[in-house]
Amino acid sequence: MDEKSNYIVNRLDFIEFRQNLIFLKPPQHSTQLFYELKLEDFLNIKEFTKEFSNKIKTGESLTLSDFEKKLIETWKPAKSYPLSANLIAKVLMEKDIYEKCL
Repeated sequence: MDEKSNYIVNRLDFIEFRQNLIFLKPPQHSTQLFYELKLEDFLNIKEFTKEFSNKIKTGESLTLSDFEKKLIETWKPAKSYPLSANLIAKVLMEKDIYEKCL
């Protein structure tokens, strides 16, 4: 895929990601944190989530707490919103992988 096409696909993934976060968050919670998320941050989070999911697929016993700790290392603002790890995992992980983390 050429650079321009790759950029467009990444932007669409980013927009869909933010939209899903808004739909999944509890109604009383603000998502201001995610409005400040940049495309580069999203791509880092997406890559981290993919690597984390692959570890679970290969049999490592990892939890959502482990995901949250590593997510904060990847994207520091996640620390300021308690549900960020859960929301991000739910949006980016396959359903069966997400359920194994719970």
